[in-house]
Amino acid sequence: MSKMHLGWFAGASSALAGSVVLSAFYQRSNFYSAMVYLAQSNFCLLILLNFALIVYSSFLYSLTRLCFGRLRAVEIEQLTERAWFAITETCLAMTIFREEIGAWFLVMFTALVTGKVWGWIGDGRVEVLEQQPPANPRLFHLRLSISLAASFIYDVWLLRYTINTVIQQARPNMMVMFLFEFAVLATCSWRTGVRYLLSITEQNIVKSQTQKRLLERRREVREQRLAMLRQREQAEAAGEEPPANQEPLPNEDDVDEMDIEVPGWASKGEWVLWLDLITDMIKLGIYVAFFFMLLMFYGLLYISSEIYS
Repeated sequence: MSKMHLGWFAGASSALAGSVVLSAFYQRSNFYSAMVYLAQSNFCLLILLNFALIVYSSFLYSLTRLCFGRLRAVEIEQLTERAWFAITETCLAMTIFREEIGAWFLVMFTALVTGKVWGWIGDGRVEVLEQQPPANPRLFHLRLSISLAASFIYDVWLLRYTINTVIQQARPNMMVMFLFEFAVLATCSWRTGVRYLLSITEQNIVKSQTQKRLLERRREVREQRLAMLRQREQAEAAGEEPPANQEPLPNEDDVDEMDIEVPGWASKGEWVLWLDLITDMIKLGIYVAFFFMLLMFYGLLYISSEIYS
C-alpha cells in the first residue's frame, strides 16, 4: 500500500471516528450515556478501534524513524515475514485460552508484537554493525544504544506486569502465555544488548591495534627515509653521481589506515558462541516450563483437542 493510500485511509478513519463520537454526544444528553452508547455499539467500537490502531501505528512509525532512521527494503521484507510467523504462532497458542479473547487480549497482543518487531529491528542493526562500519558512527551508536535500552526496559516492564497479574489472579489464563512470551522477549533483548557490547568491544580493540600498527609503520618509514638520506649524503660527499632512476624518498603521510592489517579480537567468536548457547538454554527452559504448566492444568488431550478443534 502506497503512502497516498495510507494517507487516504488514515484521513477517512479519522473522519469516521470523529463523526461517530459527535453523533453519540448529539444523540445522548450527557457524557456517561454517550460513553455507554459507544461501548455497546459494535459498529462504533470497530471504528474507534481502527482509529486507535492508526494512531498507535503512527506513533510507532515515528518512534522507529527517530531511533532507527529509514528502514531498508530488506529489513521491511524480513519484518513482514517474521511478523506473520509470530502472529500465527501466538494465535495457535491462544486457542487454549480462546474463551478469554477480548479487548485486553488485543492490547497485550499488540504490545507483544510491538516488542518483537522492535527487537528484530535492533538485532538486524547489530548484524549490520558487525558487517560494515556505519556512515555516521556517532548518530548510529546513539540511536542504537537508546533503542536497545528502551527495548529491554519495555520487555522487562511488561514481564513484571504479567508476573504480578498471574500472582494476583492465581489461576492459569491468557496472562500466563504472555508471561512466558515476554520472558522469551526479554531474553532476546538481553542477548542483542550483550552482542552489541561485544561488537563495540571488538571495534575498540581493532581501532587500538590499527593505531598501534599505524604508528609502528610510520616509524619504520621515517627510519627508512633517514637511512636513505644518509646514504645519499655519503654518496654526494664521495663525489658519486646520483643514478637516473633514483628511488623517491618514502613519506610517512602516505601510510593510511586502510593499508593496515590487524589480527582483531580472536576470542570474539567464542564469546558469541557462549552467548548464543546461554540464550538458547534460557529460552528452552522457558518453553519447557510453559509446556509442563499447560500439562499440569489442562492435560495433553485437552490441549490437542483445543488446537485441532
